[in-house]
Amino acid sequence: MLRLVGRYTHVPLAAVSVLLLLAIIAWLLVHWGDGVWAPALRLAAPTPAVVAIPPDPPAPSSTASTSPAPAASPANPAGPLETPVPRPRREPSPRGLASAERYVLESGPFTSPEVADRFEDQLSSLGYTTVRFRKQDVTRLYVVAATGFASTEEAKHAAGQLGRGAVIEAADAAEVLVDRLPSLGEAIAAARPLRARGFEVRVSEALSQAAIYFLRYGQFSTRAQAQALRNELARGGIKSRVVKVR
Repeated sequence: MLRLVGRYTHVPLAAVSVLLLLAIIAWLLVHWGDGVWAPALRLAAPTPAVVAIPPDPPAPSSTASTSPAPAASPANPAGPLETPVPRPRREPSPRGLASAERYVLESGPFTSPEVADRFEDQLSSLGYTTVRFRKQDVTRLYVVAATGFASTEEAKHAAGQLGRGAVIEAADAAEVLVDRLPSLGEAIAAARPLRARGFEVRVSEALSQAAIYFLRYGQFSTRAQAQALRNELARGGIKSRVVKVR
């Protein structure tokens, strides 16, 4: 009898364990709806990923500007600000300075270097520095000659009276070449004194391959300044014109 009791002593313990387990399960089923075990279950459940969706941009109004607003610069930049290096100032090139307009006075043409010398000496006495230009060209000249001499000796005697001129011998007569001038007006003016002294005078036109000379002087930044000096020199008998040079 004692052996039977000793063999089945674990049966009541197993029954108590089963009853205890059933009680725990019943208690869990009763308190499940109260949320007692919700935190514990949340710890085990994975946390869902949360993605922030930006709000929709406001619709542009009819009066709003369509250009994008400038981005604001950060208050505290990550690196130091770079100091802008000023660009070197470009000086005008000598070629640009040389191309500036300026004005000078020009006199001529002179048909011989002797005439140019006399005019240059006159300008030098007034304090002007001159630059002479020589040009080889076919020019139209007006020749003033004293004619009507029966012989070469008579023409030489007339040249001596005039104090100038070159005797030209022809087949049937001789004449004295008094002057060669660039304009008809100057030739007529030179012929009048000869006629007044009783000489027969002829004014003829001729083309000559000869060197002519020009004189330039003064330097002005405006045409008005050059014209003012031209008018002043004209009152003293010096003829000139304003020329623009570069």
